[in-house]
Amino acid sequence: MTQFLFLLIDVLIAIAFIAAPWVILAKLNFQWPDWLKDGIVGVICFVIWTGFALYFATQTILWLGFLP
Repeated sequence: MTQFLFLLIDVLIAIAFIAAPWVILAKLNFQWPDWLKDGIVGVICFVIWTGFALYFATQTILWLGFLP
């Protein structure tokens, strides 16, 4: 049962690291530059940030000791 609980906690940590910056950026109310409005730039930024976020989430999970 603890392994399942650790899995849920790990998934929530990973989702928080991935989604938090995008939620914060979506709340900002200013005019974005035209080159940022292009969809491919957003996809590239999202993929790069997801890689960093998964690394940070992995390090956080190891640091907190949420391992079975």
